Amino acid sequence: MSENESHASFLESCFEIRQVAQSLTKFRPALSPEDPKARFPGFRQRVTVFKAGQQVQKGAKRLPVDLLMHDSVPVILSDGTKLYYDVFLPIGFENLEATVDDSKRIPALVAWSPYGKQLGTTVLDDFPFRAGVPRHWLSGLQKWEGPDPAFWCAKGYAIVNVDTRGAYTSEGDLLIMGHQEAQDGAEFVTWLSEQPWCNGKIGLTGNSWLALSQWKIGSLRPKGLAALAPWEGIQDIYRDIICQGGVPSPGFHDSIADTLASYGKLEDVSGVLRSNPLWNEYWEDKRSKPEQIDVPTYIVASWTNPIHTSGTLRAYRAIPGSVPKWLRVHNSQEWPDYYADSSCHDLKRFFDCFLKGHHDNGWLATPKVRLSILNFGLSELDDTVNRSELEWPLARTVYRKLYLTPDHQMNSSQSGQPGSVAYDSKSGSTKFRYRLPADMETTGHFTARLAVSCPSSADMDLFIQVCRLRGPSSYKQGVLTIRPQNAVVMRLLKLLHDWQVGLQSVGMLFHWGPNGQLRVSHAHKKSTLAAPFEPVYDHVNKISLEKGEIRVVEVPLRPYGMYWQKDDIMELTISGNPVIPFPLPGVPTLQGENVGNHVIHCLDRGEDSSCLIIPCA
Repeated sequence: MSENESHASFLESCFEIRQVAQSLTKFRPALSPEDPKARFPGFRQRVTVFKAGQQVQKGAKRLPVDLLMHDSVPVILSDGTKLYYDVFLPIGFENLEATVDDSKRIPALVAWSPYGKQLGTTVLDDFPFRAGVPRHWLSGLQKWEGPDPAFWCAKGYAIVNVDTRGAYTSEGDLLIMGHQEAQDGAEFVTWLSEQPWCNGKIGLTGNSWLALSQWKIGSLRPKGLAALAPWEGIQDIYRDIICQGGVPSPGFHDSIADTLASYGKLEDVSGVLRSNPLWNEYWEDKRSKPEQIDVPTYIVASWTNPIHTSGTLRAYRAIPGSVPKWLRVHNSQEWPDYYADSSCHDLKRFFDCFLKGHHDNGWLATPKVRLSILNFGLSELDDTVNRSELEWPLARTVYRKLYLTPDHQMNSSQSGQPGSVAYDSKSGSTKFRYRLPADMETTGHFTARLAVSCPSSADMDLFIQVCRLRGPSSYKQGVLTIRPQNAVVMRLLKLLHDWQVGLQSVGMLFHWGPNGQLRVSHAHKKSTLAAPFEPVYDHVNKISLEKGEIRVVEVPLRPYGMYWQKDDIMELTISGNPVIPFPLPGVPTLQGENVGNHVIHCLDRGEDSSCLIIPCA
């Protein structure tokens, strides 16, 4: 089968899966655009000129050049649905339908999401310390998690902010992360590339939803699409957000869905989860297929994002090696990294190369993989940033087993007296510790392989956390993902960190190490997505525990790059509930569905005994 025939077969399968998914789809009322929470500026069709030196918002970045915005421009999709978008352009493009000389046509960067093409229900001011993005970094013209027109229009790009199907005044019901959204995006990309002011080259950019949409749209290979730049985006809504490890976890999704504004209905993904907790065509429709992408892709990830890390790195691996692709793992949080001046200029080199044809600008010499390795503890030790590597995962990584012992230790030998450790699955946990004999780096995928049983229940929800402890009192060591600019605030945060007080109120500022979760009944058949270093389950059906059964399961933890020092303590916590609450404000606390005691069996089956598998680089 030729490449074209193979892709045509893929597109046909997407359509067939969507047909089944539609029959399972449920809807709920959406937030009204008229609700003040929607921050809807009103429907306006006009052209606005912004002048160089102008401040759009108080304290914001002054505009470096004159630019203009075409507000609420309509486009009609093939099924008759009308979408609206805003487009920011340099001066000289007052008439979008006017013929433009080839030499003056410019590429476009599309920010595709339902968050609102202006303002939207979420803004940086909603987060502590503006999530680490100083007000003067941005002009205020950007949509949520999208590129800032002030930077990009000055560099000869158009910025196109779309309200997707059903969002705000765009027609239809608001559908979430399925093939219909991808098809809409692909149609829009092709249509936009054919506009008289465009040079025919379209790039997609942005983070979170704006990154996930890139995997989906890119897999359809629309005409005009020239490059992708997904900044921290999940690859699979079921495995990465709403049912991680088979444990229903709708809290974060619901916190986002509650902010989506539409005059139509809103797809009720959590409602579908309640009636379809196992994998089927509905969830397959929402899994992106990066292996179908065929345009240059620059991917950015972090070790610390609560939902994006695993999916982003899995997507990078899935893109064929024949496709030009780059990966950078940073050491902060998605928003300050996306808007940092260094990141914007790095991304500009990428887009200049593939959207403007500037192949001699140095981008092609950029290392294929750049990693940050984190130093925990808010000490004077800096993180390693942008370390050049040849591949991901690292070929030199050696996966070592630390075996759990009945006396709550971990060691590298499976010899010793067999035994077990139990904890109350409703309110308790158990911990195992290993003191490092030497300095070490762990960069790669962590996995907890556990022999478990539960006398009181046919199922178990397991939550795993790996932490670094240090000092005479063995305090937990974290990393700052958001770094406030104020020195006094930084000193206060270090005090809170060192004394381990008040951390719940600043949860999203810290990260504490690799974590994962698993429903034991789901852990019996691996997916084709699994790798030797990353167990991924198919979740198609479940097999309950039998009375007295001891089952060996592998719990995938997030990949991580971090340093350890001699005499640090590596602590493994196993619990029936999340060890550390979800770090974003407004997300309800997840509770495992457990009964009675959980039992961890130790040193009872040789090399296959319960252990923590760590990636030693």
